[in-house]
Amino acid sequence: MRIDKVYIEDFKNLKKFWIDLDKDQMNSVLLGENATGKSNFIEALIEIFKNLDLSKSSSRRHPNFKYWIEYQCRGNQICVDYTGESYSIVINEETKPIAFTKFFSKQGKQTYLPKYVFTYYSGISNRLDKLFWEHQKNFYSRIIKPDFQAGELDDLRRLFYVKQIHSFFVLLAFFALPQIEKKSKDFLKDVLGIEDLESVLFIIKKGGWSGKGDPKFWGADGLVKNFLNVLWDHSLAPIYEDKTVDIDFRSQETQNRLYLYLKDKRKLKEFANEYFSVSKEKPSNTFLFKALESTYISEMLEEVKVKVKKKKDGEVTFRELSEGEQQLLTVIGLLIFTREDESLVLLDEPDTHLNPIWKYDYLHYLKSVVKSKGDLVSLKTDGELNEDRTTQIIINTHDPLVIGSMVKSQVRLFGKEIKKYETDEDATSQKFIKKAENHAIEPDQDPQGLGVAGILKSDLFGLKTILDRETNVLLDERNRLMYKQAQSKATDKDLNRLEELFEILSNKGFNQTYRDPLFQEYIVEKMKKLEE
Repeated sequence: MRIDKVYIEDFKNLKKFWIDLDKDQMNSVLLGENATGKSNFIEALIEIFKNLDLSKSSSRRHPNFKYWIEYQCRGNQICVDYTGESYSIVINEETKPIAFTKFFSKQGKQTYLPKYVFTYYSGISNRLDKLFWEHQKNFYSRIIKPDFQAGELDDLRRLFYVKQIHSFFVLLAFFALPQIEKKSKDFLKDVLGIEDLESVLFIIKKGGWSGKGDPKFWGADGLVKNFLNVLWDHSLAPIYEDKTVDIDFRSQETQNRLYLYLKDKRKLKEFANEYFSVSKEKPSNTFLFKALESTYISEMLEEVKVKVKKKKDGEVTFRELSEGEQQLLTVIGLLIFTREDESLVLLDEPDTHLNPIWKYDYLHYLKSVVKSKGDLVSLKTDGELNEDRTTQIIINTHDPLVIGSMVKSQVRLFGKEIKKYETDEDATSQKFIKKAENHAIEPDQDPQGLGVAGILKSDLFGLKTILDRETNVLLDERNRLMYKQAQSKATDKDLNRLEELFEILSNKGFNQTYRDPLFQEYIVEKMKKLEE
């Protein structure tokens, strides 16, 4: 799954917008100032695939904006044109659009739509959350049915949105399946100092509904009942409790709770293996994730306390980790949980709380831990990992450290002015390129090799200098006085001030270099041109 080109007619501040992502790159970064449309572009992509997935051959769903998109999926080139009154969808440059009955059928969606669209947003706004409600509602209404079959999970839900509740069980992604643990062992130990899993405590509560299913779980049925039954069997002494909890500073409520405790990593693996066996499913990170999430969707999951052993801190739970550790684990862990071939991953500022070293290595983590391809049962005997070339990751960031290892074809700049340009694209693309007034463009230079200072002063960020404002004022004053001195116009007061500035700047690290005759000539010429 890889998006190639998108044209958006009018969505929020994306007016006649065009973006062309490099066809050879599976990881792309969106860069730009605030309010240039980066987050809106991610939102638009969610709207596009949400409505395609919810459409049927008899009734189509459309976003509230016109668009055209070209993407690759399972070896097919798909062009969806919604610039008219309805969809026109062309597969592999056929002369005629594909029939809706074929494209929007179950088989058609399995062939022409991404397996999953995974979205993470670090901000406090819930505007993206609402886009996923309908998929969550459909998922919930099916999994609670007594006749629900585990095999239905695969096609039941294509869109995922990371919420705070997901972070509670994210650490399970690294330890529940042998091949995931093997692949992520070095990452956990070397980057986060996590050596092993100690225990897992599931805090289950009675939902705000009544059911006729298993009385152990207050009448729960369907997927949730099956999951909790296996978990119960592997738990050490399940305990019920009525507990009064604070809802906020104003109110409390009494919860009917059930505590299910897995005492160690071995029990977690035994539980996972039996659950796959009972469900008649092959071991799958995604299948386990959906089962875990079903407890949240059904209003039954209060918390999952995963206790790990750290090199320096001993035993800690997820809540006791730093904000940066939680953010890194949440994104990487959930991507591991939901990683499947032919998927689209949208990450909106996933690096907010990360330290500089983690930001610098972020794309490496995605490639080596998340996108490395391995058999679900075992990795290659030589231990080498191949990058998954079917899953595209699009990241929105403001940080120069994140893009420091990238080439320019992996970066697209938002909010930059661009002149109309000639192109050798196909006729359809040319039509939208000519129509577009707002382009996300490729930078002139590769970020790779520039260093942080170079990136900040390049066209990527456009800073004139990386020095603080106060130091720049002193440098500008020094340059003006050096120019006056060269023109024999400096007064005694000017010369005294110049000596004072040399002393001040020398203490800041600007020393003898600035008394160099050649540099002085350069400053004089530069000031002369500015004066002219």
